[in-house]
Amino acid sequence: MRAFASICLSVLSVLVLSWALPMLYDTALLSPLAKTHIFYSPVLEQCIYTEQIRGYDQQAAAKSEGHHADIVYKDEAGQYYDRLAFEAALPFIYYRNMEMRGLLPVTLRGKTLDRAAIEQARRVLELPARHLDGHHPPQPCLPLLESDPGQVALLYPADRFRLTEQGMLFTHADTNEEETALSHLFSTALAAQGFAFPARHVGGNFSTFKPYEGGIFMVDAQGSLFHLLRRNGEPVINKIVLPQGLVPRHVLVSESKERLWLGLVLDSQNRLWLIRQRDMALIGLDVPDYLPDAMDCKLIFDPLYLTVVTSDKALVQTTVFDLPAAERKSGDICRPFHTFRHEMSRARESWQSRLADTLFPFRLGFVQEETALLYPHLSLSRHWLLNALPFCLLLAGLWSLLQYRQSGNGLASWQGRAEAALILLTGLYGLVTLLLLKQKE
Repeated sequence: MRAFASICLSVLSVLVLSWALPMLYDTALLSPLAKTHIFYSPVLEQCIYTEQIRGYDQQAAAKSEGHHADIVYKDEAGQYYDRLAFEAALPFIYYRNMEMRGLLPVTLRGKTLDRAAIEQARRVLELPARHLDGHHPPQPCLPLLESDPGQVALLYPADRFRLTEQGMLFTHADTNEEETALSHLFSTALAAQGFAFPARHVGGNFSTFKPYEGGIFMVDAQGSLFHLLRRNGEPVINKIVLPQGLVPRHVLVSESKERLWLGLVLDSQNRLWLIRQRDMALIGLDVPDYLPDAMDCKLIFDPLYLTVVTSDKALVQTTVFDLPAAERKSGDICRPFHTFRHEMSRARESWQSRLADTLFPFRLGFVQEETALLYPHLSLSRHWLLNALPFCLLLAGLWSLLQYRQSGNGLASWQGRAEAALILLTGLYGLVTLLLLKQKE
């Protein structure tokens, strides 16, 4: 029993230390860096980016004029910029600062654009990996806003809905009582349009901070896409005609004053489709190497271009399109005219990261960037064979030598061999565990 208790205590200690020690190390020496911000410059006609670096960059420090020397402004050709020149290269991003400096209006590609024109065309859609179904806790109860509330501001309804195996179930938000008539009304209307329950996915912008209510999209059990709008308490349902081979996986809804694009559809083949507001037509975007389960995606609209930025933990890629024409047919695919890929500074090795990969053969983590769920996982050192294993072997040898000098046994006893094996497998975690157990004895 004593041996069994020691084993259990050792395993628990190793797990706790494999989480605590790397976290303390990162807090002290290896603070995480934010993702690189990358844009397409209509002035330079190339990509330009800003990122935080670890260490010292002489050219960046010279451009910083003594402020924020860890922030780099560069273009894809490798040229450095100071902050003002960086903002001037992105008039659609920093248009307020440009106007304050008297640099607006600006003329690009034969168009003269002032602040009003830029603000009208500016728009950002974001689809992080952690927002996909299965990457975040489910939201069982959702509001279906009234599209004609009878006033300027939108209001949350007194009821909430959730999707069941048989239909939509509405409940009162205050009393939690079922709204039987309302549930029957919407479920029957959906079934009459050919909706097959249970639903695979529901997408909408469940907020009142928007210019109007654009409704929600639902993917049924057969992979068909439906648009549902609540108007004067009645359901307004449209079955979306999908291009050949398109099976929707996720729908992002984002209403804007321009009322041109209602949102974005991600399909089962990792392709992106814009939803046109007036007729619900789907216009495809050819974004290479996009893996939505591991990458964040951002769409940046401006008066001239559409820029799609996809990024994982290490790489960021920019894909630039001309603005999709409003008369394109549903199912058309837009092709990019420019792409640029960049390895972010956060992915580059430093002496701090290499030392961490030597000291810690593995880590216990609970969170990841691409998911909002609690996800316990062990990650092996990137240099386990070359760095971590020799260090563990050194610690195991020193421990065995110390035990031999103290008791004369060392590796001769089964306990000595078990202790050496623990340190060989777990390194510093096993060593600290054994030191604590010895102190307790």
